[in-house]
Amino acid sequence: MTRRNVHRTCLVLCVATALGGAACDLTLANPNAPPEQTVLNTPDGLVALAVGMQAQYAGGVGDFLIPPSLMTDEWGTTTKSLIAYQSLLTGQSFDTGYAVVLAPWADAYRTIKSADDLLAHAPQVLEGGLETGTVGIAKLFKAMALGTIILQYQRVPIEISVPGPAPQARSTILDTVLALLNSARSDFTSVSAADLAGFNSRVRSTNFDVLNTIDAMRARYSLVAGQYAQAIAAADSVKPNVLSVLTYTAPAVNPIWDLAVSTGYIRGLKSFKDQAEAGDGRVVYWADTTAAPTTGNPDSLLLPLKKYGAQTDPYPVYLPDEMKLIKAEAFTNLGQLDSAAFYVNAVRTPTSSAVDEPVAGLPALDPLTQLDTPAKLFAQIAYERRYELFEQGLRWEDTRRLGEALTTTPTFPFLPIPRVECTANPSHPCVP
Repeated sequence: MTRRNVHRTCLVLCVATALGGAACDLTLANPNAPPEQTVLNTPDGLVALAVGMQAQYAGGVGDFLIPPSLMTDEWGTTTKSLIAYQSLLTGQSFDTGYAVVLAPWADAYRTIKSADDLLAHAPQVLEGGLETGTVGIAKLFKAMALGTIILQYQRVPIEISVPGPAPQARSTILDTVLALLNSARSDFTSVSAADLAGFNSRVRSTNFDVLNTIDAMRARYSLVAGQYAQAIAAADSVKPNVLSVLTYTAPAVNPIWDLAVSTGYIRGLKSFKDQAEAGDGRVVYWADTTAAPTTGNPDSLLLPLKKYGAQTDPYPVYLPDEMKLIKAEAFTNLGQLDSAAFYVNAVRTPTSSAVDEPVAGLPALDPLTQLDTPAKLFAQIAYERRYELFEQGLRWEDTRRLGEALTTTPTFPFLPIPRVECTANPSHPCVP
């Protein structure tokens, strides 16, 4: 996990704060913290909780990225990285007690616990647009947290307010994620912009676009769920020139900066550069290709990461061209190959963008000879997603949907349930 989170996660020896009775009881007394009833039963307390929930999720981004980036072909580990990181890369000496196994789980369920508290108390305490917005953003972040961990663990609980919550299948989790997102969308579209003024000024994080994020997540998880028509419709609703980001204000830091620059644990694999199409402008957006490659541990050639080189750089919740690639993949699955080819080329050919995103600047491919079969389209979509969506935590899930079209095989199919959670919750079918 990121250095910033090491002390935090060492303290969080179980996920009690997220799972209530599901794990061991953990009470970390903070004499400066307000009583729980003050937080949950006053407007100022709930506003603070909603702001904190967004920071909780943003703070977990590094932990969410480490497994998918190291288990595929995005990151390598340097000679000073943690053994746990190296084990994700190689599969050797892997231990379910490692913090890299617990951290995504703990981060997600902290966010979910905060969201559940907001959903339970905001309707009784808040009013008008502030209530609607707070409830809506709680649904959004609960959906994002559940969606993030179902891409990493095969089965996870939904209801965490009861002892020993039973883990649910991916299909059930995805249905829940999409239901939360659709409900959140209804919340925000049911009130005017004027009514949301208090929410926007007091709760919503800077440069976080709520409605576009909801639609982008609807598109992302509809695709994962195999709901292709819904994925296309949701992606069509996302404005192409809007960037929605998570922000980091000191003492919080961008987690990729922390991993790549501050601690120096990870770098990009040189193969990211070597396997790119000649002239693909996205490579130099993500990696410093002018630097001399270094040798990692285990032995691999690494390049410094270029993006997120400052400690307060924002991190995008999604990148706009993910929507085009979602539509390309969905149209391919629906047998509409001409439409799929159109969106592949719509990602490849731009030479500039109104927002901070990678731009390929590549020639269009011929739909009649180069993109004329599902196999060719899936292979090209896999390539475009690799270079467009680097460090978005999606490469691992791509291997499940696109399979042989990808050039990487993940170290593990999923993360195991963390050992501490196995011990505390007998409902999990844990591997010894």
